[in-house]
Amino acid sequence: MHKKKIIVFSYFYSPCNLTPSERIQSFVDALSKQGYYPIIVTRNWDNAILNSTTDVFKSSGDKVRIEQCQQHEIHYLPYKSSLKDKLFLRFDGTKFYPIYLITALIFSIWNLVCIKKSAYSYFYIYLKKLLDNCPEIKMMVTSASPFEFFGISYLLSKRNNINWIADYRDDWSTNEMQYSDNFAKRLLQKISRHYEVKWLATASDFVTVSSRYCNKIKSITHLKGAVLTNGFQPENYLHVNTYFEKFTIVYTGSIYPIQPIEKPILAFIKFITTHNIPHTKIQMIFIGILSESPIFNRIKNIITGYENYFHITPRLPKTETIHIQSNAHLLLACAYGNLKGIPGSKLYEYLALKKRILFYPTDHDIIEDTLTKTNQGLICETQDDFIEYLANFYQLFIKNKFQESTQINTSEIEQYARSNQAQTLIRQLNQIEHE
Repeated sequence: MHKKKIIVFSYFYSPCNLTPSERIQSFVDALSKQGYYPIIVTRNWDNAILNSTTDVFKSSGDKVRIEQCQQHEIHYLPYKSSLKDKLFLRFDGTKFYPIYLITALIFSIWNLVCIKKSAYSYFYIYLKKLLDNCPEIKMMVTSASPFEFFGISYLLSKRNNINWIADYRDDWSTNEMQYSDNFAKRLLQKISRHYEVKWLATASDFVTVSSRYCNKIKSITHLKGAVLTNGFQPENYLHVNTYFEKFTIVYTGSIYPIQPIEKPILAFIKFITTHNIPHTKIQMIFIGILSESPIFNRIKNIITGYENYFHITPRLPKTETIHIQSNAHLLLACAYGNLKGIPGSKLYEYLALKKRILFYPTDHDIIEDTLTKTNQGLICETQDDFIEYLANFYQLFIKNKFQESTQINTSEIEQYARSNQAQTLIRQLNQIEHE
Protein backbone atom coordinates (compact mmCIF):
# COMPACT_ATOMS: atom_id res chain seq x y z
CA MET A 1 0.00 0.00 0.00
CA HIS A 2 1.34 3.39 -1.02
CA LYS A 3 1.48 5.75 1.92
CA LYS A 4 1.02 9.51 1.68
CA LYS A 5 3.95 11.48 3.02
CA ILE A 6 3.09 14.10 5.61
CA ILE A 7 5.35 16.41 7.61
CA VAL A 8 4.90 16.59 11.37
CA PHE A 9 6.68 19.75 12.46
CA SER A 10 7.28 20.01 16.21
CA TYR A 11 9.90 21.44 18.54
CA PHE A 12 9.21 18.55 20.96
CA TYR A 13 9.68 14.88 20.15
CA SER A 14 11.26 11.76 21.61
CA PRO A 15 13.74 11.32 23.27
CA CYS A 16 12.49 14.52 24.96
CA ASN A 17 10.16 13.15 27.63
CA LEU A 18 7.87 16.13 28.13
CA THR A 19 4.11 15.96 27.54
CA PRO A 20 4.22 17.70 24.12
CA SER A 21 6.51 14.93 22.85
CA GLU A 22 4.01 12.28 23.87
CA ARG A 23 1.23 14.20 22.15
CA ILE A 24 3.19 14.28 18.88
CA GLN A 25 4.11 10.61 19.22
CA SER A 26 0.40 9.76 19.37
CA PHE A 27 -0.13 11.76 16.15
CA VAL A 28 2.66 9.84 14.44
CA ASP A 29 1.32 6.47 15.59
CA ALA A 30 -2.19 7.28 14.37
CA LEU A 31 -1.01 8.65 11.03
CA SER A 32 1.15 5.57 10.42
CA LYS A 33 -1.90 3.34 10.86
CA GLN A 34 -4.13 5.43 8.60
CA GLY A 35 -2.21 5.39 5.32
CA TYR A 36 0.28 8.17 6.05
CA TYR A 37 4.06 8.17 6.20
CA PRO A 38 5.00 10.83 8.80
CA ILE A 39 8.23 12.75 8.39
CA ILE A 40 8.92 14.33 11.76
CA VAL A 41 11.02 17.50 11.71
CA THR A 42 12.19 18.46 15.17
CA ARG A 43 15.24 19.68 17.07
CA ASN A 44 18.02 17.55 18.49
CA TRP A 45 17.39 16.27 22.03
CA ASP A 46 20.74 14.91 23.22
CA ASN A 47 20.40 16.62 26.62
CA ALA A 48 18.40 14.95 29.38
CA ILE A 49 15.42 17.00 30.59
CA LEU A 50 15.95 17.36 34.32
CA ASN A 51 14.42 20.83 34.58
CA SER A 52 11.52 21.47 32.22
CA THR A 53 11.96 25.24 32.53
CA THR A 54 15.61 25.53 31.50
CA ASP A 55 16.79 22.36 29.75
CA VAL A 56 14.57 22.89 26.71
CA PHE A 57 16.60 25.98 25.80
CA LYS A 58 20.06 24.39 25.81
CA SER A 59 22.01 23.83 22.59
CA SER A 60 22.09 20.28 21.32
CA GLY A 61 23.60 18.59 18.26
CA ASP A 62 25.95 19.86 15.58
CA LYS A 63 24.51 18.29 12.42
CA VAL A 64 21.29 16.96 10.94
CA ARG A 65 20.54 13.38 11.94
CA ILE A 66 17.87 11.34 10.13
CA GLU A 67 16.44 8.19 11.67
CA GLN A 68 14.64 5.85 9.28
CA CYS A 69 11.94 3.75 10.92
CA GLN A 70 9.58 1.24 9.35
CA GLN A 71 6.51 3.45 9.49
CA HIS A 72 8.03 6.94 9.69
CA GLU A 73 11.26 8.92 9.73
CA ILE A 74 12.64 11.57 12.06
CA HIS A 75 14.80 14.55 11.08
CA TYR A 76 16.68 15.87 14.11
CA LEU A 77 18.03 19.35 13.45
CA PRO A 78 20.89 20.84 15.48
CA TYR A 79 19.66 23.44 17.91
CA LYS A 80 21.74 26.43 18.96
CA SER A 81 20.55 28.53 21.86
CA SER A 82 19.63 32.07 20.87
CA LEU A 83 20.82 35.09 22.84
CA LYS A 84 17.38 35.15 24.44
CA ASP A 85 17.79 31.50 25.50
CA LYS A 86 21.29 32.09 26.85
CA LEU A 87 20.23 35.09 28.92
CA PHE A 88 17.33 33.12 30.37
CA LEU A 89 19.63 30.25 31.32
CA ARG A 90 22.08 32.68 32.91
CA PHE A 91 19.73 35.11 34.67
CA ASP A 92 16.71 32.98 35.63
CA GLY A 93 16.22 33.26 39.40
CA THR A 94 18.80 36.05 39.80
CA LYS A 95 18.57 39.78 40.36
CA PHE A 96 19.51 40.28 36.70
CA TYR A 97 16.31 38.62 35.44
CA PRO A 98 14.88 42.01 34.29
CA ILE A 99 17.71 42.15 31.74
CA TYR A 100 16.41 38.90 30.28
CA LEU A 101 12.82 40.26 30.20
CA ILE A 102 13.88 43.32 28.20
CA THR A 103 15.85 41.17 25.77
CA ALA A 104 13.03 38.65 25.54
CA LEU A 105 10.55 41.35 24.50
CA ILE A 106 12.88 42.62 21.76
CA PHE A 107 13.65 39.16 20.42
CA SER A 108 10.03 38.03 20.62
CA ILE A 109 8.94 40.93 18.44
CA TRP A 110 11.89 40.38 16.09
CA ASN A 111 11.01 36.70 15.68
CA LEU A 112 7.45 37.63 14.68
CA VAL A 113 8.32 40.45 12.30
CA CYS A 114 11.33 38.75 10.69
CA ILE A 115 10.47 35.07 10.79
CA LYS A 116 12.98 34.18 8.04
CA LYS A 117 15.78 35.64 10.18
CA SER A 118 14.45 34.54 13.53
CA ALA A 119 15.96 32.13 16.04
CA TYR A 120 14.04 29.39 14.18
CA SER A 121 15.17 30.32 10.65
CA TYR A 122 17.09 27.06 10.27
CA PHE A 123 13.83 25.12 10.50
CA TYR A 124 12.41 27.20 7.64
CA ILE A 125 15.50 26.70 5.48
CA TYR A 126 15.49 22.96 6.10
CA LEU A 127 11.77 22.48 5.47
CA LYS A 128 11.90 24.58 2.32
CA LYS A 129 14.64 22.33 0.94
CA LEU A 130 12.79 19.19 2.02
CA LEU A 131 9.60 20.27 0.25
CA ASP A 132 11.52 21.25 -2.88
CA ASN A 133 13.09 17.79 -2.98
CA CYS A 134 9.80 16.02 -2.23
CA PRO A 135 7.07 17.89 -4.17
CA GLU A 136 4.66 14.99 -3.52
CA ILE A 137 4.33 16.18 0.11
CA LYS A 138 1.17 18.25 0.25
CA MET A 139 0.23 18.14 3.94
CA MET A 140 1.77 19.17 7.23
CA VAL A 141 0.81 19.19 10.91
CA THR A 142 2.52 21.96 12.88
CA SER A 143 2.57 21.93 16.68
CA ALA A 144 3.21 25.02 18.78
CA SER A 145 4.69 26.46 20.87
CA PRO A 146 6.96 28.01 19.75
CA PHE A 147 4.29 29.86 17.82
CA GLU A 148 6.88 31.04 15.33
CA PHE A 149 6.43 27.57 13.82
CA PHE A 150 3.03 28.76 12.59
CA GLY A 151 4.85 31.59 10.80
CA ILE A 152 7.18 29.10 9.12
CA SER A 153 4.17 27.01 8.07
CA TYR A 154 2.52 30.15 6.67
CA LEU A 155 5.57 30.87 4.53
CA LEU A 156 5.81 27.28 3.31
CA SER A 157 2.10 27.22 2.51
CA LYS A 158 2.45 30.35 0.37
CA ARG A 159 5.61 29.10 -1.31
CA ASN A 160 4.90 25.40 -1.81
CA ASN A 161 1.09 25.31 -1.77
CA ILE A 162 1.05 22.91 1.18
CA ASN A 163 -2.01 22.34 3.38
CA TRP A 164 -1.33 22.51 7.10
CA ILE A 165 -3.12 21.99 10.38
CA ALA A 166 -2.15 24.02 13.44
CA ASP A 167 -1.86 22.08 16.68
CA TYR A 168 -2.34 24.48 19.58
CA ARG A 169 -1.36 22.81 22.81
CA ASP A 170 -2.29 26.12 24.45
CA ASP A 171 -3.87 29.18 22.90
CA TRP A 172 -1.58 32.05 21.95
CA SER A 173 -2.64 35.71 21.83
CA THR A 174 -5.96 34.81 23.50
CA ASN A 175 -4.17 33.10 26.41
CA GLU A 176 -5.61 34.51 29.64
CA MET A 177 -2.61 33.29 31.64
CA GLN A 178 -0.56 35.90 29.80
CA TYR A 179 -2.94 38.83 30.32
CA SER A 180 -1.23 41.71 32.10
CA ASP A 181 -1.46 45.44 32.72
CA ASN A 182 2.23 45.63 31.90
CA PHE A 183 2.69 47.82 28.79
CA ALA A 184 5.40 45.61 27.28
CA LYS A 185 3.28 42.45 27.62
CA ARG A 186 0.22 44.17 26.21
CA LEU A 187 2.29 45.41 23.27
CA LEU A 188 3.64 41.92 22.59
CA GLN A 189 0.13 40.46 22.83
CA LYS A 190 -1.20 42.99 20.32
CA ILE A 191 1.60 42.25 17.86
CA SER A 192 1.16 38.50 18.41
CA ARG A 193 -2.56 38.79 17.64
CA HIS A 194 -1.77 40.44 14.31
CA TYR A 195 0.58 37.65 13.27
CA GLU A 196 -1.63 34.88 14.61
CA VAL A 197 -4.52 36.08 12.43
CA LYS A 198 -2.20 36.55 9.43
CA TRP A 199 -0.44 33.19 9.70
CA LEU A 200 -3.56 31.12 10.42
CA ALA A 201 -5.18 32.55 7.28
CA THR A 202 -3.35 29.88 5.25
CA ALA A 203 -4.05 27.00 7.69
CA SER A 204 -6.65 24.42 6.75
CA ASP A 205 -7.78 23.90 10.33
CA PHE A 206 -6.57 23.64 13.92
CA VAL A 207 -6.85 21.47 17.03
CA THR A 208 -6.48 22.45 20.67
CA VAL A 209 -6.94 20.90 24.11
CA SER A 210 -10.28 22.31 25.31
CA SER A 211 -13.54 23.70 23.96
CA ARG A 212 -12.91 27.09 25.58
CA TYR A 213 -9.54 27.38 23.82
CA CYS A 214 -11.20 26.25 20.61
CA ASN A 215 -13.86 28.95 20.82
CA LYS A 216 -11.31 31.67 21.56
CA ILE A 217 -9.14 30.70 18.59
CA LYS A 218 -12.19 30.42 16.32
CA SER A 219 -13.16 33.97 17.29
CA ILE A 220 -10.06 35.42 15.63
CA THR A 221 -9.65 33.01 12.69
CA HIS A 222 -11.77 31.68 9.83
CA LEU A 223 -11.27 28.09 10.95
CA LYS A 224 -13.69 25.59 12.50
CA GLY A 225 -11.25 23.96 14.91
CA ALA A 226 -11.65 20.82 16.99
CA VAL A 227 -10.82 19.65 20.50
CA LEU A 228 -8.01 17.09 20.78
CA THR A 229 -7.03 16.59 24.41
CA ASN A 230 -3.58 15.53 25.59
CA GLY A 231 -4.93 12.18 26.71
CA PHE A 232 -2.83 9.26 27.94
CA GLN A 233 -1.04 6.12 26.73
CA PRO A 234 -2.94 3.14 28.23
CA GLU A 235 0.07 0.81 28.14
CA ASN A 236 1.88 3.11 30.59
CA TYR A 237 -0.72 2.55 33.30
CA LEU A 238 -0.83 -1.18 33.91
CA HIS A 239 0.66 -1.09 37.42
CA VAL A 240 -0.99 -3.00 40.24
CA ASN A 241 -1.89 -0.93 43.30
CA THR A 242 0.20 -1.96 46.31
CA TYR A 243 -0.12 1.28 48.32
CA PHE A 244 2.38 3.04 50.55
CA GLU A 245 2.55 2.08 54.20
CA LYS A 246 1.55 5.65 55.00
CA PHE A 247 -1.76 7.11 53.86
CA THR A 248 -0.54 9.03 50.81
CA ILE A 249 -1.84 11.91 48.71
CA VAL A 250 0.16 12.65 45.52
CA TYR A 251 0.39 15.77 43.36
CA THR A 252 2.27 15.45 40.07
CA GLY A 253 3.98 18.05 37.90
CA SER A 254 4.20 21.80 37.65
CA ILE A 255 2.44 24.33 39.83
CA TYR A 256 1.70 27.65 38.15
CA PRO A 257 1.69 31.02 39.96
CA ILE A 258 -2.08 31.34 39.52
CA GLN A 259 -2.80 27.98 41.18
CA PRO A 260 -3.80 28.39 44.85
CA ILE A 261 -1.87 25.30 45.96
CA GLU A 262 -1.73 26.80 49.45
CA LYS A 263 -5.36 25.87 50.00
CA PRO A 264 -5.05 22.05 49.84
CA ILE A 265 -1.71 22.16 51.68
CA LEU A 266 -3.14 24.24 54.54
CA ALA A 267 -6.25 22.02 54.65
CA PHE A 268 -3.98 18.97 54.90
CA ILE A 269 -1.99 20.59 57.72
CA LYS A 270 -5.20 21.49 59.56
CA PHE A 271 -6.37 17.88 59.23
CA ILE A 272 -3.19 16.36 60.67
CA THR A 273 -3.03 18.85 63.53
CA THR A 274 -6.69 18.69 64.59
CA HIS A 275 -6.65 14.88 64.45
CA ASN A 276 -3.17 14.54 66.00
CA ILE A 277 -1.93 12.27 63.21
CA PRO A 278 1.79 11.41 63.35
CA HIS A 279 3.98 11.75 60.26
CA THR A 280 4.56 8.00 60.37
CA LYS A 281 0.94 7.49 59.29
CA ILE A 282 0.33 10.05 56.55
CA GLN A 283 2.20 11.99 53.86
CA MET A 284 1.69 14.30 50.90
CA ILE A 285 4.06 13.87 47.95
CA PHE A 286 4.85 16.46 45.29
CA ILE A 287 6.53 14.92 42.27
CA GLY A 288 8.87 16.89 40.02
CA ILE A 289 9.20 20.30 41.67
CA LEU A 290 12.41 20.01 43.70
CA SER A 291 14.41 21.30 40.72
CA GLU A 292 11.89 24.10 39.99
CA SER A 293 13.19 26.69 42.47
CA PRO A 294 10.28 29.21 42.51
CA ILE A 295 7.69 26.45 43.02
CA PHE A 296 9.78 24.56 45.56
CA ASN A 297 10.45 27.70 47.61
CA ARG A 298 6.76 28.58 47.57
CA ILE A 299 5.79 25.20 49.02
CA LYS A 300 8.71 25.12 51.44
CA ASN A 301 7.47 28.36 53.00
CA ILE A 302 3.97 26.93 53.49
CA ILE A 303 5.05 23.66 55.14
CA THR A 304 7.55 25.09 57.63
CA GLY A 305 7.29 23.06 60.82
CA TYR A 306 5.54 20.18 59.07
CA GLU A 307 8.32 19.04 56.74
CA ASN A 308 8.12 15.43 57.99
CA TYR A 309 4.64 15.11 56.51
CA PHE A 310 5.77 16.09 53.01
CA HIS A 311 8.02 14.49 50.42
CA ILE A 312 9.15 16.59 47.44
CA THR A 313 11.01 14.98 44.55
CA PRO A 314 12.97 16.25 41.54
CA ARG A 315 11.73 15.45 38.05
CA LEU A 316 11.57 11.66 37.79
CA PRO A 317 11.42 9.18 34.90
CA LYS A 318 7.83 8.60 33.83
CA THR A 319 7.84 4.96 34.95
CA GLU A 320 8.90 5.99 38.45
CA THR A 321 6.33 8.77 38.56
CA ILE A 322 3.55 6.37 37.57
CA HIS A 323 4.75 3.86 40.17
CA ILE A 324 4.45 6.48 42.93
CA GLN A 325 1.01 7.55 41.69
CA SER A 326 -0.14 3.93 41.51
CA ASN A 327 0.81 3.40 45.16
CA ALA A 328 -1.02 6.51 46.33
CA HIS A 329 -4.37 6.37 48.09
CA LEU A 330 -5.58 9.66 46.65
CA LEU A 331 -4.36 12.01 43.90
CA LEU A 332 -4.49 15.79 44.28
CA ALA A 333 -5.59 18.36 41.71
CA CYS A 334 -5.89 22.14 41.98
CA ALA A 335 -7.71 24.66 39.76
CA TYR A 336 -5.91 27.33 37.73
CA GLY A 337 -7.21 30.26 39.72
CA ASN A 338 -10.31 31.77 38.13
CA LEU A 339 -9.28 30.81 34.60
CA LYS A 340 -11.45 28.44 32.58
CA GLY A 341 -10.75 25.89 29.87
CA ILE A 342 -7.40 24.69 31.27
CA PRO A 343 -7.33 20.91 31.78
CA GLY A 344 -3.59 20.49 32.37
CA SER A 345 -1.83 17.36 31.15
CA LYS A 346 -1.83 15.69 34.59
CA LEU A 347 -5.62 15.40 34.47
CA TYR A 348 -5.39 12.66 31.86
CA GLU A 349 -2.62 10.84 33.72
CA TYR A 350 -4.88 10.85 36.74
CA LEU A 351 -7.79 9.49 34.71
CA ALA A 352 -5.64 6.64 33.41
CA LEU A 353 -4.73 5.60 36.96
CA LYS A 354 -8.45 5.08 37.74
CA LYS A 355 -8.04 6.54 41.22
CA ARG A 356 -10.05 8.99 43.30
CA ILE A 357 -8.91 12.58 42.85
CA LEU A 358 -9.17 15.24 45.56
CA PHE A 359 -9.92 18.44 43.65
CA TYR A 360 -9.52 21.62 45.70
CA PRO A 361 -10.27 24.30 44.90
CA THR A 362 -12.49 23.33 41.99
CA ASP A 363 -12.64 25.17 38.65
CA HIS A 364 -16.41 24.70 38.00
CA ASP A 365 -15.25 23.94 34.48
CA ILE A 366 -13.42 21.37 32.39
CA ILE A 367 -11.58 19.54 35.21
CA GLU A 368 -14.65 19.25 37.43
CA ASP A 369 -16.82 18.24 34.46
CA THR A 370 -14.34 15.56 33.40
CA LEU A 371 -13.89 14.13 36.90
CA THR A 372 -17.65 14.08 37.39
CA LYS A 373 -18.17 12.16 34.14
CA THR A 374 -15.50 9.59 35.04
CA ASN A 375 -16.81 9.45 38.63
CA GLN A 376 -13.30 9.96 40.04
CA GLY A 377 -13.66 13.43 41.50
CA LEU A 378 -13.88 14.33 45.17
CA ILE A 379 -14.94 17.89 44.42
CA CYS A 380 -14.19 20.32 47.26
CA GLU A 381 -15.85 23.73 47.45
CA THR A 382 -14.39 24.51 50.87
CA GLN A 383 -11.61 23.51 53.22
CA ASP A 384 -14.16 21.61 55.30
CA ASP A 385 -15.08 19.52 52.24
CA PHE A 386 -11.42 18.65 51.73
CA ILE A 387 -10.94 17.68 55.38
CA GLU A 388 -14.14 15.62 55.44
CA TYR A 389 -13.09 13.57 52.41
CA LEU A 390 -9.61 13.13 53.87
CA ALA A 391 -11.00 12.04 57.24
CA ASN A 392 -13.34 9.47 55.70
CA PHE A 393 -10.71 7.81 53.57
CA TYR A 394 -8.07 7.99 56.28
CA GLN A 395 -10.41 6.10 58.60
CA LEU A 396 -10.84 3.38 55.99
CA PHE A 397 -7.05 3.21 55.73
CA ILE A 398 -6.64 2.90 59.52
CA LYS A 399 -9.23 0.10 59.59
CA ASN A 400 -7.44 -1.62 56.68
CA LYS A 401 -10.59 -1.25 54.58
CA PHE A 402 -9.37 1.21 51.96
CA GLN A 403 -9.96 0.09 48.39
CA GLU A 404 -10.34 1.69 44.99
CA SER A 405 -13.80 2.73 43.87
CA THR A 406 -15.84 0.23 41.87
CA GLN A 407 -18.00 3.06 40.49
CA ILE A 408 -15.43 4.64 38.18
CA ASN A 409 -16.68 5.09 34.60
CA THR A 410 -13.98 3.26 32.64
CA SER A 411 -15.70 3.68 29.26
CA GLU A 412 -15.62 7.46 29.76
CA ILE A 413 -11.93 7.28 30.66
CA GLU A 414 -11.05 5.20 27.59
CA GLN A 415 -12.13 7.94 25.19
CA TYR A 416 -9.14 9.96 26.44
CA ALA A 417 -6.62 7.37 25.26
CA ARG A 418 -4.24 9.19 22.92
CA SER A 419 -5.02 6.81 20.06
CA ASN A 420 -8.71 7.71 20.30
CA GLN A 421 -8.03 11.42 20.58
CA ALA A 422 -5.71 11.40 17.55
CA GLN A 423 -8.61 10.27 15.35
CA THR A 424 -9.81 13.88 15.42
CA LEU A 425 -6.67 14.88 13.53
CA ILE A 426 -7.11 12.01 11.06
CA ARG A 427 -10.67 13.12 10.31
CA GLN A 428 -9.51 16.67 9.64
CA LEU A 429 -6.78 15.49 7.26
CA ASN A 430 -9.18 13.20 5.41
CA GLN A 431 -11.65 16.05 5.01
CA ILE A 432 -8.94 18.37 3.66
CA GLU A 433 -7.93 15.74 1.11
CA HIS A 434 -11.49 15.48 -0.21
CA GLU A 435 -12.16 19.21 -0.43
